[in-house]
Amino acid sequence: MLWKRRRTRRAEPSSERLPDLAFLALVRERLEEYAPGVTRGAELRGNSLLSPSGWAVGVAPPDDAGSHRYDLIVFPDVSVQPDVPCFVDHVVAPGGNPRHAIDGWVETAGACLLELLDRGERFAHHAGPDHGHGVPGWHSIISGVVGLGLDTAENRRLQVALLDANVLHHVAGSMTADLESPFFNGVKVFYGGSPGTMEAEIRVNGVRHEAASAALAALDLPEPSTFTTVRQYALLLPLPPGAAEPTYPATRLDLTPPEHAHGAACGCCGNLDPEQPGFDLAWPHPVAELPEEERARRVTADTGAIMIVDGVGNFLKVRLPVRLEDGRTVVYLVWALLQPRVFEDFIDRVRDDRLTGHRFEGLLANGVSPWGEELLRAPVVLGGQQVDEDGSIRRPEVLESDQPLLAEVLRKRWPAEFVLGDRDPRLSAG
Repeated sequence: MLWKRRRTRRAEPSSERLPDLAFLALVRERLEEYAPGVTRGAELRGNSLLSPSGWAVGVAPPDDAGSHRYDLIVFPDVSVQPDVPCFVDHVVAPGGNPRHAIDGWVETAGACLLELLDRGERFAHHAGPDHGHGVPGWHSIISGVVGLGLDTAENRRLQVALLDANVLHHVAGSMTADLESPFFNGVKVFYGGSPGTMEAEIRVNGVRHEAASAALAALDLPEPSTFTTVRQYALLLPLPPGAAEPTYPATRLDLTPPEHAHGAACGCCGNLDPEQPGFDLAWPHPVAELPEEERARRVTADTGAIMIVDGVGNFLKVRLPVRLEDGRTVVYLVWALLQPRVFEDFIDRVRDDRLTGHRFEGLLANGVSPWGEELLRAPVVLGGQQVDEDGSIRRPEVLESDQPLLAEVLRKRWPAEFVLGDRDPRLSAG
């Protein structure tokens, strides 16, 4: 995702290198936060995290026992024997804090694992062989860009720069001849360091690829004013002759949400907090209605926070709060359509750390149950939010609307049975 997901701050762990299983226990915890239900039944054994669904993540022995580098090996389908297909990635714990390393891995390589097994474009973006943001001749599963550094504004500036550079597409010619796996090839993009000592590196299947790294360096990405790193990951899958889709692993994730009436492509996965229920709609309504192939062609950027869709518009994920009579607030994460100049101003304010207190306008791009599509294209006033201490940006919130129905939705307190019905988690909790 373009910006780190917001999460509860936790106590700083020891700066000593963690044992493999302790590190994997944190990986399991973070994967579960990222995709509730994905680690159900997963066990820690030996130096691996093993899921009953058929995937596994292992840690390779370190070259240096005191090193804060962790080499992760991912097995999407352990049923393929004897040579189990895998992809690799390594992360370094800055300042010795493994949680930072794990966050970066889960939101890049981990997101690609989840998308490879889920294939619903909930965790990473798919790009076909002819897509302008993919790798020609290959099916690409591409994560968002994660930033980690000393300054939040510089993190965001480099994240946006890496996205704008369309790295994989531009360096593809330097590395496709070396994509040898008949299953999936893991490609990591890394750019970062301190002013004057920036490193540009692309690793293909765990090994530094000199030509691709040189091509990345030639893209002339900006240097930060202080230590900053950004990373992205992709899985490149070969296409069988004459096939439009790659051959996916037999393993599948069982994260399908139960039937909901509040809109297409809900991402809540049925895991509602009884006290803070909320729903995350994966697609703006006009994008969800596109045929899948056309949607894949038109979506040129999707970070989870912003979505740019050729010929349709620029969208921003925002919070729509609905207050209940029992004191709770249901938060719908929906999309707002922004005019180009408003969208560009929003991005500039994010880069320059000028978002706090900013109010701007858009159109609601989702229907929300129980009011349905009557809310579509309702004009909204949005409020820019502050940056939290952990570097995450609170999503802008729908503050008001001059459309009578949406204004009423925002103003009134509603009965829980009307808004949630049998989806109310308090019913099952009780």
